[in-house]
Amino acid sequence: MADQGRIISVSLSATGGVPKYPQQTITVGAQGVEGDHHAGPINKHKKSGDPEPNHRQITVVSQEVLQDLNSRLDIALKPGDLAENVLVENLGDLTQFNEGDRLQLGDDVVLEVTGHNRPCDLIRQYHPTLVEEITGLRGLATVVVNTGAVSAGDACSVIESNDSAQGE
Repeated sequence: MADQGRIISVSLSATGGVPKYPQQTITVGAQGVEGDHHAGPINKHKKSGDPEPNHRQITVVSQEVLQDLNSRLDIALKPGDLAENVLVENLGDLTQFNEGDRLQLGDDVVLEVTGHNRPCDLIRQYHPTLVEEITGLRGLATVVVNTGAVSAGDACSVIESNDSAQGE
């Protein structure tokens, strides 16, 4: 796995759904991207039952996956179309990340991986089989460990990996 990547785009949307809208810079607060629908302490995707903690404060998606989907499906997905907050390159397809791994975005922001993101049915608007095509490749669900500002062009790096810690 490459340990150093680059942020291609940062996005947010005050409402749910797709797309999120690319910004020059986003501010990452203690519970997610400030001004983004998915920020906050409670999971907004759970439709019934008791509230549960938000383990998907920020979503990270791979540019390489986006490019592959565009090529294979002959579509034109753009940054934000998969409702990601952060689009990164040079970190592979992100499938190598495990719960507990950490990423540093820019100088200050640290995110902890809580799992792999499941595709939302809303992305079918881009292609009828997109959900099936992207299953297992939809990127990372993360929570905020350290706050700050993140911009397109910033570095993105693995700062702590459960795999490397287990291998020592």
